[in-house]
Amino acid sequence: MNDIRCPRPCPTVAAMRHDFHALRNHLAAGHRCVDAWLALAKLVTVPAHRLDCLARASALAPDDVELEIAYLEQRLNIDPGDAEAAGALRAARARRALIGHKPRLFKQMDASPTLGSILVQMGAITPQELEWLLEEQAAIRRRGEQMMFGDIAVARGKVTPETLARALMVQIQQRVENDGAPRALGEYLIANGLPPERLEQALTEQIYLRRIGRRETLGEILLRRRWVTRDQIERALAQQRQDALSLFR
Repeated sequence: MNDIRCPRPCPTVAAMRHDFHALRNHLAAGHRCVDAWLALAKLVTVPAHRLDCLARASALAPDDVELEIAYLEQRLNIDPGDAEAAGALRAARARRALIGHKPRLFKQMDASPTLGSILVQMGAITPQELEWLLEEQAAIRRRGEQMMFGDIAVARGKVTPETLARALMVQIQQRVENDGAPRALGEYLIANGLPPERLEQALTEQIYLRRIGRRETLGEILLRRRWVTRDQIERALAQQRQDALSLFR
């Protein structure tokens, strides 16, 4: 069976969006097609079947907030008392509202390389594994839970903590090369003299700690290892806050 991701919009589906059997055959042939699942969602009459179609479409397009909202709304149509879906829907609607109101610099920052694409470039995961991990993240998010992409990749055995830390460092380096604005504390610390290899070691340790359920901030790890001073942390955090506030002026 083929495993083909269809483009959006899908020209094949455009010609048969009202033909239930043709759509089903298109998917049965191995096409990973968002448009086909959406077309089926409009044709089926059983609410649970529509929910399943929307869930599959959303899993194929995990960054499409409109699909996520449609899926969650259908969950609530079936079960108005679904508190988990209600909470996730509020969060999704908030994200949708923010998408249209990002300052220009935020939009420039969004253009920086994603962690998943970097892992593919490094050869750590395949494009197919990236798609699977994104779908997994979308499924977790639909349950009203939050889990970072990198943590999912480590938890599912796709990459090691060392590989993930290396990818994070590559992401930082690429942002610097593209004149991207700093985002995280570690980037500010590097800008103020922290050796990159120290940051990578601290990131690796942080990832290992999260795997065993221990939450320790990057700053706490760096302080414990005496690679930075508390004054350096506080100055970096102050600069981070100042830069964040300046985006809205």
